[in-house]
Amino acid sequence: MLEGLLVPMFTAFKSDESVAYSETVAHASWLVKAGVDGLVPFGTFGEGASLSLKEKIRLTEEILKVSGSTKVVPSLICNSFGEIAEYLDFANSTNIDGVMVMPPGYFRPGDDHALTRFFEKVLGLSKKPVIAYNFPAMSLTIGPKVLSGIGVWGVKDSSGSIESAKAYLDAKIRLLIGSDVLLAKAISLGASGGICGIANFFPKRMKLINDLAKAGKLVDAEREVAPIGEFSAGIVQDGFTPGLAISAFKSVAPKFIPTPLGDMRTPAPRIETDFSRWSRFLQYSEINN
Repeated sequence: MLEGLLVPMFTAFKSDESVAYSETVAHASWLVKAGVDGLVPFGTFGEGASLSLKEKIRLTEEILKVSGSTKVVPSLICNSFGEIAEYLDFANSTNIDGVMVMPPGYFRPGDDHALTRFFEKVLGLSKKPVIAYNFPAMSLTIGPKVLSGIGVWGVKDSSGSIESAKAYLDAKIRLLIGSDVLLAKAISLGASGGICGIANFFPKRMKLINDLAKAGKLVDAEREVAPIGEFSAGIVQDGFTPGLAISAFKSVAPKFIPTPLGDMRTPAPRIETDFSRWSRFLQYSEINN
């Protein structure tokens, strides 16, 4: 079952912007040791849209070597259905636990019928469970009507709206929430867990939030969520695009993550953050424990 706290893990890059395979795998190992339920490579935090098919295949093979019983659910953010099909052909013969697929968003706005057809084609090619990736800020909006009755495992909802999450759950579609600060609330409403980027920094805390919410201890879970929201607000400033946000997060990663991750790959922006905005959160660092 694809549930619990999954991490859309960072991809590490060298100074020449080639993939740092050993560092990416070391980060995956650190997350596994922290007790997370799953790894989601090549997502938004992992700069999946910047990776080649060859790079994704090699990273999948390397991550599977260290994942153990931790689930591995690669994300496919591609503007080519052909690339999705080629990756699925490879993935079908591996031990991954599922795939998360964002529909190509180049030809916006699209329509529900076309999106349903897209996911039906993906399902026809995949021998693994398929999670639809709803991220309206970056791609097409995938409403509950698109997914109802076609056989997807469920949806990751990164809309940032709890009302959107409720709509999926009301339609009996399994949900993994993409918003860190909504993790506890979404689970209390029936979500299966979350795919949460801040877990790259605080995997144990995010896992605790997930488990407390699952146990019905919503007040305790929300107490643990509070510093997560403050940490994000200290890094992501108003008006930031997803790319700017991830660049800012990567710039503070050396203080919280034991493996060097490098910068984002070109042409993503590179920015530095104001130390005074987030230094107080070093008290929550899990880097040495």
